[in-house]
Amino acid sequence: MATFLIDNGDPLPGDPALGTDERDHLRERLTRAKAGEACSCGTCPSIQLIGDASPSRDIEVRTVLSAEIPGATLLLFVDRGQLSYLELAPHGDEPFAEFPALASSPDTKESEA
Repeated sequence: MATFLIDNGDPLPGDPALGTDERDHLRERLTRAKAGEACSCGTCPSIQLIGDASPSRDIEVRTVLSAEIPGATLLLFVDRGQLSYLELAPHGDEPFAEFPALASSPDTKESEA
């Protein structure tokens, strides 16, 4: 899921765009990231992402990458080059127990989380 957002997510309005080099750097950091604390809301599978403590010089501020899927919005929070949170925000009242599998398409480089 995080790889999908790194490759295909759009920055939220007002957030800086990420170029190819920044996205490559995030993919590299993702290989070292660990799942942290899960959200306790009971309606989503959102999780903290824990990596090394060093900020990146490539990305100096927060960027949130987003993508829409049926029934929810996916968000990947990047704080100063650190992957910090992977969120699934349901659009309605139906909870998501886990992140859904993403179907492969010509625009999708990765089809799994």
